Amino acid sequence: MDINTLEKKRKEVEVFGVTYDRYVLFQHHQILTRELGLKKVVDMPSHGAKAAGSLYSIGFGNAGCDVTLVNPEIEMMYGWENLNLQDKVSTINNVDVCKTGIPDNTFDLAYNFVTWTELEDPLRYLKEMKRISNKYVLLVTCNNFQPGYPWHRFLHEIFGFEWNHGKVEYNHITRVKKLFKQTGLDVVEYGAIDTPGWPDPSGPRDVRLHRRFGKGKDEVPKKKPDWEVPFLEYVRTGNYPGWMKALGKWDMTFRKGLFKLPMSHLFYVLGRK
Repeated sequence: MDINTLEKKRKEVEVFGVTYDRYVLFQHHQILTRELGLKKVVDMPSHGAKAAGSLYSIGFGNAGCDVTLVNPEIEMMYGWENLNLQDKVSTINNVDVCKTGIPDNTFDLAYNFVTWTELEDPLRYLKEMKRISNKYVLLVTCNNFQPGYPWHRFLHEIFGFEWNHGKVEYNHITRVKKLFKQTGLDVVEYGAIDTPGWPDPSGPRDVRLHRRFGKGKDEVPKKKPDWEVPFLEYVRTGNYPGWMKALGKWDMTFRKGLFKLPMSHLFYVLGRK
């Protein structure tokens, strides 16, 4: 069996840290849907970042919102079907996220998880998010103000991996808040989430993922992993591990502000038109 066939058959199972990411996002989406009275949400762009894409807004769908995924990973749409949420999601494919053609004020919330920092013109993108939202814009972003970040950069350097995690200057909460204000959005809430108590380094798993699924020497991206997402089963059954619930309780209770920022893997900024 050649290596291409072997890789095609091999699944990548999301590790417990990614599962906890998804749990915290899920809880946050439930809270925001309730507190902000959300009905219609757009997730744009909705591909993944070192994990299965197009599932980062399932919490909004589960809370009753109609969710539109822009430029999704179609192969991951099975996750919505597994949770009987297929009627709560629709897709828009192959559009320029800085010029979508979506009518003004279509959604209650325009949302992105992490991938917006990969774009060439974040300011233009954020203006488009503001235009298609009738009230709120929410960005969740990787946090460079935590001890795992230097280690991550070091591993990229020693293994010769091109940096493929977006513009790092936007992985700082003060920079993102300034970008919101520059776009004419009032920052109404910000905070740190996904704070499990350990740093967010790139370990052996991430080195392996970069080697197998990153860009090759010719700068052509290799095929995407065939992802298995354990979190879907937790949502389907409603049975979450005790450690996850306890950790998530602390995470959500103290999410607002900068208290947890030094150890949080992610931060969020919520703006209002």
